[in-house]
Amino acid sequence: MPCFSANLVDRHWLAPGILEIRLTRPEGVTFIPGQFLRFVMDGYERDYTMVSTPDAETIDFCIAVVNGGRFSCDIQKAGIDDTLQLTGPHGHFVFQGSANPSVFVATGTGVAPFVAFCRSGVDAGLLLHGVGTSDRLIYRDILQSGLGGYVPCISRPFEKMDLQDNAFAGRVTNYLEQHLKPDTYDFYLCGRGAMIRDVTAVIDQQFSASRLFIETYD
Repeated sequence: MPCFSANLVDRHWLAPGILEIRLTRPEGVTFIPGQFLRFVMDGYERDYTMVSTPDAETIDFCIAVVNGGRFSCDIQKAGIDDTLQLTGPHGHFVFQGSANPSVFVATGTGVAPFVAFCRSGVDAGLLLHGVGTSDRLIYRDILQSGLGGYVPCISRPFEKMDLQDNAFAGRVTNYLEQHLKPDTYDFYLCGRGAMIRDVTAVIDQQFSASRLFIETYD
């Protein structure tokens, strides 16, 4: 797939270790919410899902900064107006809109496709966002106000304030096991492979008639 160019127009911290970057949107570049673009930089490639809508003026991404990571280092060193090369869109992790109730499950920056869903008008569904501490609940205001259900799942709630606004003390798997009522769902899972495997096991045991859509990153 041919590359296209976009310029970096903004970069700021969303939370400790998580950057949001904004790129110019070249004419003719479009996508479906939930798809990703591939950054091509100095002989390597990295995939990131857009958190912006297809009609927004910029193409926006949230990026977990990894110490010593090639992309993390390069994107932090890039200057405003620097040109980046990308391909895409890629992927099929898009909202299906079936009659089944939707359950979105994310950990960390895996919340990105659900931000794009929400900003694009998807308002029915329960989102479980798993994080270690409450300061990493990126896009919380958007998701809490835009979706029918939003439950932060905080695995290390050290202070009472961490559990405000109906937050759950535990992992996303714990919430599914303890609180999701029996039904046939469309599950959308986005996050690291370990979470995907653990949640899939719960779905197989308790919600076996449900449909499953997966986007894994490691």
